[in-house]
Amino acid sequence: MRNLHDFIIPQRGATCLCEIDGRAYHSEDSYGNINAYTLAVETHPNIHITNDIIHPVLSGDECRSLFLSVDVPFLKQLTQIYCEHGLIEALHTASTHRQLLVSKSALLILNVINLLQKARFFINPNLQYKGITTIRESCQTRNWGNYSVKCLSWHPYTSMIAVCTIDDSVRIYSSGSNAIHLLRYKQQKNVTCLAWRPLTNGEIAVGYEDGIIVWSIDPHSLVVRPSISNAVILYKLDHKPVISITWNIRGDFLVSAAACDKSVYVWNVELNMTSTLKRPGGSGNTLVKWSPTGDKMFTASNGITFRVWDCRSWECERWTVQSGKVQSACWTSCGMHLLFATTTEPLIYALRVKSGAIFTSDVESSNDQAVPLYDLTKIEVDGVCVGGLVQTMEIDPKGNNLAVLFQTTNAIALFNIARKHNIELIASSLITEFDEVPTAIAFQQNFEPGACLSIGWSSGRIQHFPIIYSDLSNNFNNSLMNNVNSNTYQSFNSR
Repeated sequence: MRNLHDFIIPQRGATCLCEIDGRAYHSEDSYGNINAYTLAVETHPNIHITNDIIHPVLSGDECRSLFLSVDVPFLKQLTQIYCEHGLIEALHTASTHRQLLVSKSALLILNVINLLQKARFFINPNLQYKGITTIRESCQTRNWGNYSVKCLSWHPYTSMIAVCTIDDSVRIYSSGSNAIHLLRYKQQKNVTCLAWRPLTNGEIAVGYEDGIIVWSIDPHSLVVRPSISNAVILYKLDHKPVISITWNIRGDFLVSAAACDKSVYVWNVELNMTSTLKRPGGSGNTLVKWSPTGDKMFTASNGITFRVWDCRSWECERWTVQSGKVQSACWTSCGMHLLFATTTEPLIYALRVKSGAIFTSDVESSNDQAVPLYDLTKIEVDGVCVGGLVQTMEIDPKGNNLAVLFQTTNAIALFNIARKHNIELIASSLITEFDEVPTAIAFQQNFEPGACLSIGWSSGRIQHFPIIYSDLSNNFNNSLMNNVNSNTYQSFNSR
């Protein structure tokens, strides 16, 4: 099994700008001129999230101090608290009522709920919600909530990237445009994930602590801050915190997983209807990934169990890891292999998915094991640390490159994916920064010259790292020239 010694460790302080035909190009400056090597990302948006563009997070009590207090009837007050904070807070308020019958009844109901919750958490401790701690333990973002960038997502067809910042605002940047669409709503708190809807021009799902908001934007509109009337809110009681969301390839259904809910929900957004994927004895779910071919879906629980679903019959096969849980996973572009890493081992595993969902460690003999594909044990060379436990993994849409973000080291590892008799990972490049920490990564979905990895750094800077193949780049440039010549010819004919 290969390990990280296959990589060429860059000099301390050197920044990797791009990779062209398998060769990495470095600079001693974090803001090095990438245009000296390639113009493939020249029109990409230049993004740097600074403190002056981040909106302060308000608790809501600031505005209340501007109004005079008035006597509100108890029933009306109770209704307002129920609508704003839920049933538990309403019962706590009712327990303080001066009428003995109301207060005693509320206390009795609260005690029953507490006993049921204690019994539930005793049977399955993973369902206990610990607030922000639960999100940080389950989210794909490194050091979630500590840095400016929370998560990234590229549009599947156009050069638009969505960036969620620490103030839970989602900003949409477009190539060749200075307009920045801002998606912000008071209920959109503690955002964890983003997912663009396939086969649409501008619909994006935002997963946050208590639910999901599906925003609809017009990229050509002059209105850069859509109102909530342009969105659909999806909410289910106890389905929180929403950690992972994914669309099917046709954009018909949205699937969501919550860390403290053992049910996986399949949403029909237009009808606001849901179906439930649920198995008895399960725990919360932290990851859901629909395969590129659309016939399989992967779900990972908050324990040692994960499942692969057949989306035609909605039957699943149950698998377990030795310890911990699945931290991150991604499908290959063909949908035949699933790569994943756990929270306890610095290894990348591969599952081969055949018809009937068979996993093999040896294609010829075994059918019940995952293959240990690459050893990511931490190494240190010349003061540069690389490897360790995986935080998140992403595969580019063409299926040629794998990017791995680690939990404790600051280098992002890039692998080439070779598919012969079985899948194989080949060391490619290391992307490092001397004084910055990577927090989130995402591959551009429509990058024709090869692949482009966008990286969110702790400083708020978004780096676009192109991986160029000369044959694809030449075809891309030729197609651009043909379009230009065709347009020129048509313009002369119109005259």
